[in-house]
Amino acid sequence: MWRRKRGFTLIELMIVIAIIAVLAAILVPNFKRARARSQLSACVSQCKSTATALEMYAVDNDGRFPDTSGLPGLGVLTSGNYLKRLPTCPSRGTCTFLDYVATTTPDRFSFSCVGNNHGDCFPGLNGLNIPSYSNDLGPTQEPAP
Repeated sequence: MWRRKRGFTLIELMIVIAIIAVLAAILVPNFKRARARSQLSACVSQCKSTATALEMYAVDNDGRFPDTSGLPGLGVLTSGNYLKRLPTCPSRGTCTFLDYVATTTPDRFSFSCVGNNHGDCFPGLNGLNIPSYSNDLGPTQEPAP
């Protein structure tokens, strides 16, 4: 008598592949969203450290923040040894804190990450500068409801 080796049939293999494809379709967006959330948290942390450097600058300069806007304003922090380098957005890989704004008498400041890669956390909100930081309100990690 011949013993026939029994293997998987084509139908069984196709069912297994279909189940794996369905699971991947369900899980991949969740992994993408989790990655975006972790990058957002890292960006918020960098906002806080930049704000701390701005506060240290103000302590050394009679309570005034740098009065220039954009990258030159935050660049003062690296030349004054308040930061070793300007932080980079983890989701973008470049310095995105370019919209630093101080008033003409710079006793207040605000800035936000202008990177557009945080949109995975908040679908449908294009052009939203999140996270942001102001010395009045502190960090803003999520959009207002």
